Amino acid sequence: MDDRARVAELLGREPAGDFEVVVRDETGDPVVVRNAPFLDDGTPMPTRFYLVGASLVRDVSRLEAAGGVKAAEAAIDPDEVAALHRRYEAERDAAIDPDHEGPRPSGGVGGTRVGVKCLHAHVAHHLAGGDDPVGRWALDHLGRREPVEQPTPTTVPGTLRVTIDDHALVVDVDGGGIHTVPVGPATLLDGPLRGSDPPLPADLTNALGLVQDHLDDLLIEAPSIAATPAVIASGAHAEAMARVEIGADEIPIGYELHRADADEVFRTLAVEDAADRRHNPGLPDEHVESIVATCCVILGVMRRLDLRTVGIQPSQAAP
Repeated sequence: MDDRARVAELLGREPAGDFEVVVRDETGDPVVVRNAPFLDDGTPMPTRFYLVGASLVRDVSRLEAAGGVKAAEAAIDPDEVAALHRRYEAERDAAIDPDHEGPRPSGGVGGTRVGVKCLHAHVAHHLAGGDDPVGRWALDHLGRREPVEQPTPTTVPGTLRVTIDDHALVVDVDGGGIHTVPVGPATLLDGPLRGSDPPLPADLTNALGLVQDHLDDLLIEAPSIAATPAVIASGAHAEAMARVEIGADEIPIGYELHRADADEVFRTLAVEDAADRRHNPGLPDEHVESIVATCCVILGVMRRLDLRTVGIQPSQAAP
């Protein structure tokens, strides 16, 4: 199997840009790829080094789920992290044609400008020779763990798969049928969030309340949903929320959005107008207007179902 086919298999989707394998395991299997600064369609690609090795991706995801991002940020000098982002950006930008005009990738590791967002990107950078203190910290912590042999299950019984569309939530319950909840980001923009930019506090409260009211109707129809052990969200709106929280264009395999982080993203974006929101790393231009409404939808789900995390499933089009 050639490298492109194997990387596609590891990612679960066809890569959307050129890359080269720069780190392999003892069997020759790809572990880290170095991406071109632009995807095939010209979209800027801020993440220069991407982790693809299956077992390492799994273990780093577990470290993140255990609070690894905040622990790493607390353990490493912010000045050292800032210098790291500058080195990463310089290495990536050196691969861009000096005559290039138009949008360019920006930010440091994974497109992040400040702090730590994604341990996967840092581990990939360090393994590729980037002298990344965050990646080194993560690998040190993984080295103190017992090897995990069993695969991580992708679903558990009762998992809800929620597709966030403009005007609806399509809720697919494992073994329990499909339900449609008639509220989505566009519904909120047409209703309680129509008008002020940034929204007024009362409008945000009304938007969250509308989402939860519709979920109450769903729970009357299917009360067992209240006991769901896990939710996996998908769709372009869910991906936009994840990309803002990560601060990068790529969503790691197995990524989970923690409720505290969702609240932080919401508090940040809710007080910005569209011009300011446009500068958030990872936020696609087409979601600048709708991202606050998306926050209301996702937080409404998390609060009504009392969820600590929501998994975000990237689309097949992601690189």
